Amino acid sequence: MWPLALLLLAAVSSALWYGLGRKDRYRLDVLALIASGAAVMSLVDAAYGYLEEGVFMDLSWSAVLLGVVLVVFTVVLWVLVLLLKDMFK
Repeated sequence: MWPLALLLLAAVSSALWYGLGRKDRYRLDVLALIASGAAVMSLVDAAYGYLEEGVFMDLSWSAVLLGVVLVVFTVVLWVLVLLLKDMFK
């Protein structure tokens, strides 16, 4: 379930970044880059899990919780980038 959460975050942040233009002050390009990298990494992990165990997507409660934690951590990293950008401006 957590690869889907990261893919959804990557798709939404990329669409917002493209829709708002490249002159946004919230640096949605950084959020899209972090989320896309994490989504690709999680899909590779899911593919290896499928090759080893035969399960591509785990829908347990712990997988849902991991997805929420990863999305929150990604947003926290993005906020830190925004704070550091304003601090050194």
